Amino acid sequence: MTQDIAGIDVAKRSLDVCLLLGGEPRRFDNDTQGRKRLIRWLRRQRTRIVGLEPSGGYERAIIKALLAAGFDVRFADARRVRLLAQAHNAPAKTDAIDARFIARFIAETGGRAVRLDAAREALAELMAGRRNLIDVAQRLSQQAQSIDHATARRALARQAQKALTEAKMLEAAALAHVRSHADLAAAARLLMTAPGVGAIVAATLLAEMPELGALSGKQAARLAGLAPYVRESGAWKGRAACGGGRVVPRNLLYLAAMAAKRKCGAERAFFDRMVAAGKPKMVALVALMRKLLTALNAMLRDQTPWIAHAPA
Repeated sequence: MTQDIAGIDVAKRSLDVCLLLGGEPRRFDNDTQGRKRLIRWLRRQRTRIVGLEPSGGYERAIIKALLAAGFDVRFADARRVRLLAQAHNAPAKTDAIDARFIARFIAETGGRAVRLDAAREALAELMAGRRNLIDVAQRLSQQAQSIDHATARRALARQAQKALTEAKMLEAAALAHVRSHADLAAAARLLMTAPGVGAIVAATLLAEMPELGALSGKQAARLAGLAPYVRESGAWKGRAACGGGRVVPRNLLYLAAMAAKRKCGAERAFFDRMVAAGKPKMVALVALMRKLLTALNAMLRDQTPWIAHAPA
């Protein structure tokens, strides 16, 4: 993959695009007219593949427009794109430079194909709204606890409770949304056969990791930031570490793994064996998270429920 590739750096109000094979970077507005002009320009350049990074939701409109126009859209991992730029001694971090290295990253790695699913997108928005409201409620509660003035404290506490109530409403709407779509409901039922995976964890995984079930175990672990990166050089061996990946599903997998090792004898035995072998408890827990995610990925891939194993 060495030609017909464009990289786009997405911002709230702008789209910076750079072609792999050269030419001056171009900037378009991130609005309806700007996206139309960008697509016309890409067609004139005979571009076939477009790479971009997830940008907190600002990328959704351009992705929809590009897919509707028939382009092959690929996601690039932002951290790895930045490492690529550093490896090439990029003189600065600008939108145009980012777009150029996004194109190079897609050329060298292939990126990850983007497939839109309206039902999962709606679920992702409901779950994101729920998380945001819970975060607001927690901040308001903490602020209320630090205030001595009773009137101000009660006002903050009321707003915190209101945010929690709204979060519950979005949670109910998200679970109803899952039940109303046969494919989501079937996938959620499969996931919930695993220990520690309840309705919220299942909905979050379906929304935030739509690729689950179409990946290898190692790919799923990397996507969630649970794959250890080994550091070795000659006789020197550094400590392997996990990093990057999607924070939201990783946080939910942490809770699921904690629950699994309490409820499931095999998972508890796995954790205890690692600790007995001298591994720190957090390392053992991350290994359990990775084991659980690999199993969930296989369950969706093979359409089979969780198989409980006796503790070793």
